[in-house]
Amino acid sequence: MDEQLESSPRLQWKWVWITLGMFVVFYVGPLWGATTMRGEFGDKIIGGWSFGGVIVISAVAGFLSKGVTIWEPAIAGGLLTVLWYGVFQIIMATKGASVRLELAPLLVIMIAIFGLSLLGAGLGEGIQNLSKKKPSTDVPGNP
Repeated sequence: MDEQLESSPRLQWKWVWITLGMFVVFYVGPLWGATTMRGEFGDKIIGGWSFGGVIVISAVAGFLSKGVTIWEPAIAGGLLTVLWYGVFQIIMATKGASVRLELAPLLVIMIAIFGLSLLGAGLGEGIQNLSKKKPSTDVPGNP
């Protein structure tokens, strides 16, 4: 029974925090930088990276981690959503706006980011598995 518990996959909190850090640097950073661009180009970067960035960063985390890391990027995506919402509320409060906690939009965004992160992590794990595969030696005509 103890062997079964030791061999069961566990959540790797280390990769939750690493992925959250990757999100802050490589996801929020480009979005923040794109807000300084004028015209439609900045809007296109924000629109594309808002969805694509979650998938790409989660895929990189899934690929770089040892073992199976599917849930960790998704949890980090959920934490990023809560963090973003909190920071956004603080920024709005410093500008004189009233703080309003609306859970419905937060929940919808969190579910979307969680799902995109799961998709990206699955892609990263798939790429990791493909890169570990040894080439087949069962080629016809090969001794």
